[in-house]
Amino acid sequence: MEKKKKEKQRHTLSSMQEVTYNHEFKMADKAGGFRRDKRDQ
Repeated sequence: MEKKKKEKQRHTLSSMQEVTYNHEFKMADKAGGFRRDKRDQ
């Protein structure tokens, strides 16, 4: 049971990192003048 708990925490952390990176990439794209297609959002 202890092993499953650690796996879940690691997954949550990577999910949080993914959201953070996605946000940072969007900000960088905006700063660089890169426009994304509306259906990609």
